[in-house]
Amino acid sequence: MSGFVRARRPEQKEQRATEILDAARELAIRDGVGLVSLAAIAAEVGLHKSALLKYFGTREEIFLRLSEAEWSTWADAVIKDLDGVRDGAAGLADVLARSMADRPLFCQLLTHSSLTLERNVSLDALRRSKVAAIGGTEAVVDVVHRLLPDVPRESCFELVAATALIAAGLWQSAHPPPVVLALYAEQGASNGFARIARIDLFSELSRFVRVFLAGLRCEADRPE
Repeated sequence: MSGFVRARRPEQKEQRATEILDAARELAIRDGVGLVSLAAIAAEVGLHKSALLKYFGTREEIFLRLSEAEWSTWADAVIKDLDGVRDGAAGLADVLARSMADRPLFCQLLTHSSLTLERNVSLDALRRSKVAAIGGTEAVVDVVHRLLPDVPRESCFELVAATALIAAGLWQSAHPPPVVLALYAEQGASNGFARIARIDLFSELSRFVRVFLAGLRCEADRPE
């Protein structure tokens, strides 16, 4: 925590903004993005809510700023891991799946972005977030296309983007709230509950990448 009460100098303001983002990140990891309020973030930093709004216009803008960082670190990690892939589609599928499964905050931010986070923000905040998302995706696509030269680059983009979208939805299913877990336990193996109760995010994502990639290749081979 900063040793000053009121941030006056530019470096103090930057430090305070970083503290706000760090607090939001910790609360989101602990409680889930959807349950973290602006008041909770302010209390964690030791600020009044009105003081916090001098740094970020809304709660949603705080989480959009976090998503910028998540896109960047995700892309860097995927690019590094893909550098060691030697078995084509199988290795690619596992790297993409693991990159999402190991990042719960990233998956939550992907889920909430279109649902809530993009609905109460400034144009500048939205622009920053979208530029970060596209930039991270494009950087990963470049590496994927080098790994799969037989697949058109546009199809590689579809593969990476679709994996992120599927990860957002599957993460919620793989990490249900306590009341849903109680329902699954109550129902046991009946009526298909057993199938959705044992979703493994990594396995499901890896399978999705392999199946979607196979479909893209079939489409590319289809005569005009």
